[in-house]
Amino acid sequence: MKIGHTGITWGIAGGVEEAYRDTAELGYLGFETFARTILDSNETRAGGYRSLVDSFGIPTVAAYCYKEWINPDTAAGDLESARREADGLRELPGGETLVLQAGPRPANGYLSDQFRRLADALNQVGAYCREIGLAAGLHPHTGTAIETRDDIETILRLVDSTLIGFAPDTGQIAKGGSDILEVMRRYRKRIVHVHLKDWRGACERDADGKEIDQSGYVNYEPIGNGILPMPEIFAILSSNGGFDGWINVELDGAPRAPRPPRAAAAMSRRYLGDLLGDSVSWGR
Repeated sequence: MKIGHTGITWGIAGGVEEAYRDTAELGYLGFETFARTILDSNETRAGGYRSLVDSFGIPTVAAYCYKEWINPDTAAGDLESARREADGLRELPGGETLVLQAGPRPANGYLSDQFRRLADALNQVGAYCREIGLAAGLHPHTGTAIETRDDIETILRLVDSTLIGFAPDTGQIAKGGSDILEVMRRYRKRIVHVHLKDWRGACERDADGKEIDQSGYVNYEPIGNGILPMPEIFAILSSNGGFDGWINVELDGAPRAPRPPRAAAAMSRRYLGDLLGDSVSWGR
């Protein structure tokens, strides 16, 4: 299995070098960041983003791309920006998957026409990714148009499955109200990339309905510290010949985090080392 880590735990922005170094030194096999970070680093960093890949010896395997997609005023620009971001990832050795998030969620979710327009935009990005040798995967996320079980079912029915795969985030899907094992089983053959995230379970809200962060990580947890059934999730990924894509640990960074990012990533690494044993050829 190929286990990496995303950089969001470190907050990124100016912290991508620290995130990359910690990820490599902890023995993870790959790294993931925002696609925009790759392009920005190419403009501002000596040697560009590629210098980080060369310095730390593990590939940036995926990049996260989020746009509104269906706003008529910005849709063309969103598609062009996504193509540039795909190009940035493709130029890196080991780059494999552009992870695609939908735009903000309306109060009652998307209407049928909005789903169709989103599917069309995603198909266009997916076609470009295929043309340049990347995979593209749809990423459900709370607070976005693709959050609930019905949202996931609707958009995956509408997109072209030869262009758009599934890039589940285990914690986000569970927090969005879905049965994560049912979703993983249902779409196992369409999975191209995974964000492995643990969740502490149902959370309290304040008088304004805002979620109260009880973990310091927006109610997510280092892997093995939450309620998600990690052994069962890996059993599903190992089925049908075994998933050969990247599984990247993710934990949202937040100002109230109870420990430094590296310590949180180390906790997940220890748990996964015990769980997966020699099925992962961990790094240094």
